[in-house]
Amino acid sequence: MNPSLFVGDLKLGDSARVRDVTGGRGMQQRMRMLGIRRGTDIRVVHGPGKRGAVLQVGGARLALGWGVIQRIEVEFCRGPIPGI
Repeated sequence: MNPSLFVGDLKLGDSARVRDVTGGRGMQQRMRMLGIRRGTDIRVVHGPGKRGAVLQVGGARLALGWGVIQRIEVEFCRGPIPGI
C-alpha cells in the first residue's frame, strides 16, 4: 500500500482517487455534501499552494483552503481519469 498522500501533495493537473477524509463529523459531512467521498475521482486544476487548491470533482470545480486539502487523503492515479 502506498504511503499517505494528501491533496496538498499533488501537483497541478494530477488526478487522484479519494481514500479517506479525516477530521471531525462536520468536516466529513461538508465534504460529502460537496461530492468528495471515498472512491471519488478528483483532478487538481489550480494550485495547490499555501492558500489552497481548486479541484475538479465530476462536473464541478471546488475551491478549498489549505487546511481542508490537507485532510483529504488520496491515491495517485497515472494518466487522465475519464469523466473529469
